[in-house]
Amino acid sequence: MPNEVNLRRIAAVPAQLAEFVARAGGAFAGRLRAHPIASVDDLSVFVGQRSSLVAQTTLYGYLKTRMGTKFVRYFEDEVFSAGIKEAAVRQFLSCASDLSIHAAAIVAGDGRLERDAAAGLARRCFATATAQGLEDVEPRTIPPDMREAFAVRAGRTVWASAASGEAAFAGSIEDLIRNAPVVDEFKVQDAPIVRNSIRFRWLDVRKELGKRLDPGAVADDWTTDESH
Repeated sequence: MPNEVNLRRIAAVPAQLAEFVARAGGAFAGRLRAHPIASVDDLSVFVGQRSSLVAQTTLYGYLKTRMGTKFVRYFEDEVFSAGIKEAAVRQFLSCASDLSIHAAAIVAGDGRLERDAAAGLARRCFATATAQGLEDVEPRTIPPDMREAFAVRAGRTVWASAASGEAAFAGSIEDLIRNAPVVDEFKVQDAPIVRNSIRFRWLDVRKELGKRLDPGAVADDWTTDESH
């Protein structure tokens, strides 16, 4: 029966992993262009959609490359398939956490939001993104304290640092390796290329956010929103 130990039978594929990363970087850039992000709802939807996309393409892409032609057969095994689904949930939550922090940090920049307001906006983005992204997920696979844990992170965030580069994305980059249901031997071997695969995707998301986001409009929407 396929399981974590069985993956030792899969041949090492560093060349295929490198090819997968190169293809993905160009293909991802042209996807999902849309209207300006000018409200809190717009930003929350963006966070949810892009977090889901990044989590799925990186995790499943890695597994497909590592498993090769056996990819579909492993998914047909109930035990291993359940493990993959749980890993996908964890990776999505990690991605949603990182992107919520980064997006709120950009909105808060240049004095548009105070520290507490930035944390509140990040919590809203995370809550909305996860409510949508986990709508059809089995409740047992969802950590019961995910919102509390994110609130702690938001409360400790240095917002100026989180607004630029990949500083906010360290969690999901490392979690991709940690969450993948692959034996430790392969995780060590594949780590540099797998980390680059998610870095490329986040780079495209950050570029898109920079082009579409109207930080002032979102900040104004948040400060006038009486629901929080």
